[in-house]
Amino acid sequence: MRSITSMIPQPKNRNIIGPNVDLAARAQLGREALQQCRLCPRDCGVDRSHGRQGAFCRLDARAWVYKELLSLGEEAAIGPTMLVDLGGCSLRCLFCSEWQNVAHPQQYGAVELDGAWLAARMAKRKAQGAKTVSFVGGDPTPSLPAVLHALTQCREHLPIVWNCNGLIGDPAAALLNGLVATWIIDLKFGNPQCAERLAGVRSLDYAQQIERSFQLAQQTRPVGDLPVLVVRHLLMPGHEMCCTAPVLQGLAARLPAPAQVNLMTGYVPPQQTMNVRKHKELQDWNNAADIARTVDLARSLLGARLLVDGAPPPPVC
Repeated sequence: MRSITSMIPQPKNRNIIGPNVDLAARAQLGREALQQCRLCPRDCGVDRSHGRQGAFCRLDARAWVYKELLSLGEEAAIGPTMLVDLGGCSLRCLFCSEWQNVAHPQQYGAVELDGAWLAARMAKRKAQGAKTVSFVGGDPTPSLPAVLHALTQCREHLPIVWNCNGLIGDPAAALLNGLVATWIIDLKFGNPQCAERLAGVRSLDYAQQIERSFQLAQQTRPVGDLPVLVVRHLLMPGHEMCCTAPVLQGLAARLPAPAQVNLMTGYVPPQQTMNVRKHKELQDWNNAADIARTVDLARSLLGARLLVDGAPPPPVC
């Protein structure tokens, strides 16, 4: 099979979809990549063009939409945005609020992503004031070939926000390079033990994968006033010191100045009772003191780059 990386010419002007981005060629290469899938670092090597057996994401060649809406609740810099939530994921976070759609992407009312449907919805959302289109999930990266194919049928386009977990294999990185305007990377853990225990990372080097995704984002040239990179981190009860503090310190040390960090404090205990029984901290809620202490730390480390729950934090009295 051809090397995806070598087949895609890197655009001279890395902007949103335009004359330098050949969607049809990328869609074809995406279909070829499914024959021995390594779109994420799981490296399953499964032929997803003929089925989903053996694929960690539980997806075949199709993408499944379980929610689509015009969202005003994302970061202000990218909104209003057309949210397209896709089933399937390369992680199994036990605290995931979208668990049923992650673990069972073809069920619970999900519909197959169709080019004509996407074109119609994008035109409608654009007329309603959408500034961007956000592909999210689950995680959108395993669904990338189907997304590319659907985009080829869209006459009107919006700048693409790729809202992912940071696990991006080399073929997916090549297909996305020059296509994405804003990367939103969900940085969940500050150490490998929590990543393995709560998300099934196991043999993957989580920190290394996140660093590779940052490097990919940093190759992106700005589109208008859109941020190139937004890093989201969820404050979870019991993980303030083992995850959140190291994450914030690491971001302060290496994140480029224009990037934004969104510290999210609205953790909700999962509905999966088995997960709660196995991991007692998952049944708790963040308390006000922990949130205030963490926001103070984040403000001292990140300054103007910090958002809290999508908005600038309140000024210090």
